[in-house]
Amino acid sequence: MANFHVLKIGDTIIGGPMGSNTGLAVGSIFYDKHSLVSDPFAGEFDENRATELVDRVNKLSKRYGVQMAFDIIAASPEAMERFLEFVSVRTTLPLFINASEAEARMAGLEAAAKLGILNRVIYASLNEDTEDEELELLCRQRPAAVMILASDVSNPTPEGSCEMIENYYQPMLKEIGVEAPIVDLGTMDPPSIGLNIRQIQAVRERFGYPAGCAFSNCFPQWTSVSQLGREWVNLSLATALVACRAAGADYLHYGIIEKAAVAAHVSATAEVFYGFAAQELDGHKLPEGHALWNMFKL
Repeated sequence: MANFHVLKIGDTIIGGPMGSNTGLAVGSIFYDKHSLVSDPFAGEFDENRATELVDRVNKLSKRYGVQMAFDIIAASPEAMERFLEFVSVRTTLPLFINASEAEARMAGLEAAAKLGILNRVIYASLNEDTEDEELELLCRQRPAAVMILASDVSNPTPEGSCEMIENYYQPMLKEIGVEAPIVDLGTMDPPSIGLNIRQIQAVRERFGYPAGCAFSNCFPQWTSVSQLGREWVNLSLATALVACRAAGADYLHYGIIEKAAVAAHVSATAEVFYGFAAQELDGHKLPEGHALWNMFKL
């Protein structure tokens, strides 16, 4: 059993023994085809609606006592800079810099440095296409945390994920001086959440790294559930969230930001159970404002 690594991201703490802190519930804003974005490459969007969404997450996190974060997705460097600046001045919660193109991710990191918010951003993520320029930039501009995508399609077993971390990512992390990343195990389809659960357990036990997955990605593929309607999709989403958290997941990507209320309620309910056990059986002192206290004052 490895020692658990604990990461401080702004005022948020993730990792460590199960239940000592809440998991980090993450929702995406400015995602592909998000209705509030009018020009994804120029970064033009409806500021009033975006403000409402950010404020809602701020209030949910405080009300429920669950640690939450914004996954900021951008299609271009210009859009990333605009999105990141807009959200950062409206929240103190962690911010993911997330883009499919390296140029946009790097622009986000540079923008975070200029804004003075590197201590609460997460670089998402290093992957098999990571370019040397990204690693060089990460050596100069150090975010609070770096995420790695440990999804080996040729070997989607717990052992395959651990070998990928050991053989591919650990040399890369050593090069940029990162002791402990956040591990995203990758979710291929609904049944593969079962593999994620085993992978999360294996990564935490072997390396002690905070780990989790973006289980929301698979639900659009689940046609038979989608046809039942939003309420039933949300029940399946909630099941995935609780199942992954029960396996120890520190990082819980619930999908689009519009589902923040569902994610906060489900997460907080589960954290009451885990927090109470961690306090009573393991002797952990839970932080002020933890779900264990807040859920009884809703």
